[in-house]
Amino acid sequence: MKIKNLKYGASALALAAVLAACGNENANQAKEDVKDAAKNTEAAVTEEVDKAKDSVEEKVDDLKSGIEEKEFALSLDDAVAKFKETFPAEGLEINSVELDEDDGAYAYSIEGFDGEKEYQAKIDAESGEILGQEEEVDDDKDNDTAIDFTKILAPKEAMAKALENNKGYVKSYEIETNDEGKIVYSIDVEEGDDVELDAESGDILHK
Repeated sequence: MKIKNLKYGASALALAAVLAACGNENANQAKEDVKDAAKNTEAAVTEEVDKAKDSVEEKVDDLKSGIEEKEFALSLDDAVAKFKETFPAEGLEINSVELDEDDGAYAYSIEGFDGEKEYQAKIDAESGEILGQEEEVDDDKDNDTAIDFTKILAPKEAMAKALENNKGYVKSYEIETNDEGKIVYSIDVEEGDDVELDAESGDILHK
C-alpha cells in the first residue's frame, strides 16, 4: 500500500514539475510577447510622431513661401478678361489690380473706369468666381490713369526683381499709379523690405 502511495506521490510530483515547467515557459513567452508588443507600439508611435512632424514642417514651409512661387489657375490676364466680361462697358479701362489673400484664399481686386462710372470687382484667383462687385458714378477722375498691360512687366518678373538683394517672400502685390503718376508695382515682402518698382522698366523706386 505504501509502495502504491509512493508511486502516486511520485507521479503527482512529476506532473507538478511538468506543469511548473509549462507555466514558466508560458510566463517567459508572455513576457516576450509583452516586450514585442511594447516595441511595436513604440515603433508605431514614433512613426506617427515623425509623420506629424513632417506635416507641420511642410505647413510651415508653405506659410513661408510667397506667391512668387505659386501658380494660380487664373492668371493676371485671365483676371483682367474676367473683369471686362463682368462689366461690358464701352471704353472700360483698368487703373488698379491687387493680388492678395482673403479669408485663406487668394483673390484679385480690380478697379476700372469708363469716364462715367468706376467699377470694382473681387475675383477668386483659383476658381474665377466673382466674390463681389460694385459700380458707381466716377466723382474722382484724377485717379483715372489706365494700365497698359502690354507694356508692363509680368507679375513673376516684377516679384523676382523685388526679391533681388532682399530677404523674405512676397505676400501680395498691387499694380497702381503712384503719387508721381507712374504705373508701379507695390510689392509687400514679408520678413524683408517692401518694394515699389516701375512697372515698365523694372527700376526700383522705393525700398
